[in-house]
Amino acid sequence: MHLRSILAIARKDLIDTVQNKAALVVLLLPIFMAVLFSFINSLISGAPTRLLIYNPAHSPVERLVSAAFSGSTITHAASAAEVETAFGPDGTHKQSAYALGLIVPPNFESDLRAGRHPQLQLFINGDNLGTSQRALLTQALIDYGRQVVNPEPPLAVLTSTINPPQPNTFSENSKAFFIMYVLVMTIMNATGIVPGLIIEEKEKKTLRMLLVSPLSFGDIIAGKLLLGLAYQVLLLTIVFLIMQGFTGNLPWLLLFLLIGACLTNALGLLLGCLFNTVSAAGAAQGIITFFFIVPALFVGPLEQLVGGQSFMTIIKAIPIYYLADGIYKALTSQAPASLMLTDMGIVGGTTLLFCLLAVWSLRRQAMVVSSI
Repeated sequence: MHLRSILAIARKDLIDTVQNKAALVVLLLPIFMAVLFSFINSLISGAPTRLLIYNPAHSPVERLVSAAFSGSTITHAASAAEVETAFGPDGTHKQSAYALGLIVPPNFESDLRAGRHPQLQLFINGDNLGTSQRALLTQALIDYGRQVVNPEPPLAVLTSTINPPQPNTFSENSKAFFIMYVLVMTIMNATGIVPGLIIEEKEKKTLRMLLVSPLSFGDIIAGKLLLGLAYQVLLLTIVFLIMQGFTGNLPWLLLFLLIGACLTNALGLLLGCLFNTVSAAGAAQGIITFFFIVPALFVGPLEQLVGGQSFMTIIKAIPIYYLADGIYKALTSQAPASLMLTDMGIVGGTTLLFCLLAVWSLRRQAMVVSSI
């Protein structure tokens, strides 16, 4: 393969795609979905998160807590007792104007650097924040301490919760669900990009012209896959920025997005080789879209509501379910590595299968074209 040839093919296809208004609308659909779902999530989330913080020494840990919420307002308490009074003892039920309270000791930073294991007091209002949000915030505070002192937990977080929430409610995980769903739909776009680029060469009778040029069949296919991957990276980045999706376990999330991109590009390549007309490939893409949309709907909050139903066995037989499940678990950081590896293994095995089928189809396609 030749890099310059591959880039030339990708550049040609980029120009053709931009000039094709119908294809451009389809490619931009995930952005419209991200804006819509962000609006819906803002309606569900309600008013800005109100924080009551006692921080006499102005520790930077206050900024860490505030940054954990997309919309937050901070009220500074005059004393630690003011925070304790606003929330009350752990497990009580009472009305509170604040979603979260924090007491930072006056000598917190100096004690942390000296290795004295200072204690932060965290107050959670279960009417506003869920169990997974509390766990993520507690871990973030401990990680903040580890930036100063590496060995062992450098600080203690004493947590009290009023109005204890029901675990894993839809309002608690709605943002993670919406982000996961849009990401899955964005990844799915490659099943329409790559086959369209290949079939276009067939319909315009330009494939044989390209093959008699210095370009190889591998250069042509690599250029089209490169463009498909570039679109995915661009769209995923835009969706992340719109939905503020950089939450949870980011390394696992990026890994699932990468293998998901490989899966859909391999599937798109297979479709492009199997079909000779856009209409036939479009019908197949419609069926494939169904197998992306439905499994993703039954991941997360909805799965917890209908988990005992018999049809979930059918849903879990679809490999895309494990891609959506892995992305959702990475966003919420609520699953051990063993479960994440199970999802990754199933998605990776499916990707390998599609790759092998695509390679076989490519060789067959090259033999047919070369014999004409």
